[in-house]
Amino acid sequence: MGDMTASAVLMMLPRRAHTPVAVLVEGAVPSSLRLDVFGGRELFVRMRRGVAIHGLAEPYREQPRDDIPAESEPALIVTSDRYAHARFAYSASVFGASDIIVLVPLDEDGEASARIRVPVPSLDRPSWHEYELVSRTRMECRYRIPDLGDADPGGGSHALSAR
Repeated sequence: MGDMTASAVLMMLPRRAHTPVAVLVEGAVPSSLRLDVFGGRELFVRMRRGVAIHGLAEPYREQPRDDIPAESEPALIVTSDRYAHARFAYSASVFGASDIIVLVPLDEDGEASARIRVPVPSLDRPSWHEYELVSRTRMECRYRIPDLGDADPGGGSHALSAR
C-alpha cells in the first residue's frame, strides 16, 4: 500500500446511473475511457481539449457505441479488478457532490493506496487535499482527512473551509 498523488479527477454521469462517477488518475488525462464496472461497458470521451488544469475536474460525456469504430480502443479501461470504489469525507467540497462514486486505482498487488492526494483549484500554486485510508472491505474503501480525526468518511456536504 503506497501513496498516490492524483493528477486529475475525471467526472462523468453514466446514463444508467443516478449519481456522478469520478475516476482518480495519475499521469496524463486520457482522451477516452471505458467503465467496465456496475455490470456495463460505457464509453466516455473527454469534453475539453488541451492540457489538464490543476484542480479542475475533467468532464467526460458518454458516447453511443455506434459512434465509435469497433477497432478503436479507449485510452483508459476502468475495471473492478484494477480500481476500487471509495468514499471520501467531505466529498462535496472536493468532487462537487456528496453522493458520488469515486474509483481509485489499485496497486500491482491489488491494494488501495494508504494515502491519496486529490488536486484542488488554487490561485497561488498547485494544491491538494490529503486523505488517509480508514478501512477497506470487499465492496469499498473509506478515506478521511488525517488531521480531522474521526470525520465521517461517508461523504457529505460539509465544506472543508468550515473546519
